[in-house]
Amino acid sequence: MKHVLLRRLSATLGLVLTLLCAGSAWAQETPSLVVMNLAAHPDDEDGSTLAYYRKAKDAVAYSVIFTRGEGGQNEIGPELYEALGAIRTDETERAARHLGTQVQFLNYYDFGYSKEAAEAFEMWGGREAVTARLVYLIRKLKPDVLFTNHDTVTVGERRQHGQHQAVGISAYDAFALAADPAFHPEQLAEPGVDLWQPRRLFLRLWFWNEDVPHDVAVPVGALNPATGEPYTAAAADALIEHASQGMGQWAERIRAIEENRFKLLRTATDAPLDPSDLAGNLATNDAATPDLSYLIDAGRVPALPEGTYALDADAAVPGQSVRLTWEAPKLPARRLRWRFTGAVDTTLHLSDTTPGRATLLVAAGAKPSEPKAVYQYERFTNHPPVTYALYDAATDDLLAAGYLPLEVAPPLFVEANAGDVMRLRPGKNALPVRVQVFDPAAKRITLNAAVSRDADRTVIVSTQADVEVNGEGEIDRTLDLDLPAGLAPGTYTVSVTALGAPATRTPQPAVDHLPARVFSVKVPEGLRVGVVESYDNTLSQALGELGIKAVLLDSLALAEGSFNDLQTIVIDIRAYLVRPGLRAHNDRLLDWVQGGGHLVVNYQKTFEWNPQYDDPFVAGQKNPEGFAPYPLTLGRDRVTREDAPVKVLLPPDHPLLTWPNNLDATVWDGWVQERGLYFPESYDEQYQELFCMSDPAEAPLCSSTLLAEVGAGTYLYTALVWYRQLKAFSPGAYAFFANLMSLPLADASASGRTN
Repeated sequence: MKHVLLRRLSATLGLVLTLLCAGSAWAQETPSLVVMNLAAHPDDEDGSTLAYYRKAKDAVAYSVIFTRGEGGQNEIGPELYEALGAIRTDETERAARHLGTQVQFLNYYDFGYSKEAAEAFEMWGGREAVTARLVYLIRKLKPDVLFTNHDTVTVGERRQHGQHQAVGISAYDAFALAADPAFHPEQLAEPGVDLWQPRRLFLRLWFWNEDVPHDVAVPVGALNPATGEPYTAAAADALIEHASQGMGQWAERIRAIEENRFKLLRTATDAPLDPSDLAGNLATNDAATPDLSYLIDAGRVPALPEGTYALDADAAVPGQSVRLTWEAPKLPARRLRWRFTGAVDTTLHLSDTTPGRATLLVAAGAKPSEPKAVYQYERFTNHPPVTYALYDAATDDLLAAGYLPLEVAPPLFVEANAGDVMRLRPGKNALPVRVQVFDPAAKRITLNAAVSRDADRTVIVSTQADVEVNGEGEIDRTLDLDLPAGLAPGTYTVSVTALGAPATRTPQPAVDHLPARVFSVKVPEGLRVGVVESYDNTLSQALGELGIKAVLLDSLALAEGSFNDLQTIVIDIRAYLVRPGLRAHNDRLLDWVQGGGHLVVNYQKTFEWNPQYDDPFVAGQKNPEGFAPYPLTLGRDRVTREDAPVKVLLPPDHPLLTWPNNLDATVWDGWVQERGLYFPESYDEQYQELFCMSDPAEAPLCSSTLLAEVGAGTYLYTALVWYRQLKAFSPGAYAFFANLMSLPLADASASGRTN
């Protein structure tokens, strides 16, 4: 069957198809060239090279991304981990639409910044396992050319992120192993997965590689005759989609690139290199057979225009039927074959007498795709689970294809909405619970929540509630967990189950497990703290957990500079990037410190802080000097091991260590992801270093937290990742954070309360 566009279009659809397919018609049974870019994280893809080969060379272009970016920061909201992974997945899919590529995710978990490939391989199941998953995709998709931004270098100043290194190393290994019949031969039992030898593997060189000779320079800045813009324009538009990483600020730099330089790492052909083409002089690829989903994702076949058809549901459970309706005059021909594949497997044969409605059955064994944060990790591609293709019944020409706006969901889904971790106290503990009821047969839900001690799995308390299903199928209910006094400090698990009645299509209850902590922290009476938030609300929530009065400081409050009723002000991570009022009125804060205030500044990045970088809000200007009271320049050093040993440089009787909480070495236990990042690289002697720490085999870094006396007040800069520890309810981090907030009252009061 040929995937070609219909040559005889009806007047209704003709203009739409022409616009959608300009310059991208699929007019051949097999591609002549397949390229594959390998990247560790969303936004690591080489968008300009992908866009060039897709649009200038008409290549089949795949973007293979090892993780979904769960371990990064979020510049548009408080979501982290799996929830952030879902956001970044959607951003990557939107970016791919600009590039004309298809994204394949290998679904390795982004555990945060790493300096060593060995750590990445250890976290991902071993070097061979990682390589095998990449080999599988190479054997399935059959690329001629592999290229990546990620080097195999694992030592020295210019080594990359450890996860980047793992990509470079596994790419180097997989290049040859994909053609080795002895390497994971079980893969070859799957249809379409065959031994395959890519022809070339390239490493892209960046400005720090200027002293390295290059083999190929791809002219990505050449003009695309179809648009009149350089091919890099599509890459710039794609980069803007990565909003959670703030990548839009680099879009114009990408647009201005003229060429991308590459070094040849491996080759399996005698064909001579072309100095401007990664695939120069290679033979035509006659083996690759991109599937329909590729044609849709790459924009090579048009979807039906909006309004042509409708579904009576946007989510269905396995075994459920949905109603499809359509307007026959809007279809491109009178006699059609409408093929649905994936979670729905059926074919409709349409003629002039066919009514505009049909029933589609979701397969009983269909895998859920919703909620995305949970189910996205079970597949390589992230498109909706039902694909349609519309063919002319007479000619068998493909007229349109796309995805039905239908997700597959479990009958019930329950989650405890207390964050990733919950803090428990004696007495009533409010547990917000959300149930999504996807099965229309369920009329009421029985909810159960139980608290068990991890040490011996003893159930401490449980509670139950029966809830009627509302019309929207969403239930928000707060369950009260009444815990006894004297509950021992430690780790606990809160388990929530939801069971539908009458019996839903699966009788097993939906379950969610939430880690919980029991601990106590002292705070002084009357402490009032101002918070300058960025895009995260963890600091305010943590202060509320401690029973500390938190005052959110908006731009007007910063401009007025009336902070005299506050003892401490804490500035959130990256606030100097996203709060123009903070940048404009930072001097008011420093004046307040001079008068006796205590200012705590969480980590910022180099380009939003250091004066040599462009001001993100004022065109043509550099960042102002003097965000800190004394000179302080940020660097890129970090300590990535969350369990890295910490040497405390403070005297044992310093208030930060003794009041209101007596701290010991256990405050550093149980940290998650990392110790800190963007440590200051140079700073005035007025700053006192508080801690030293380092990753294995590295020199100690002693600038993670700096304290300075400024007039009658104090200024503390900390590059430690407090917000991740507070989200995880690390007991030690909470106690230390309380001491950080309480410093100005340390000499004024010895009393406090326990929270």
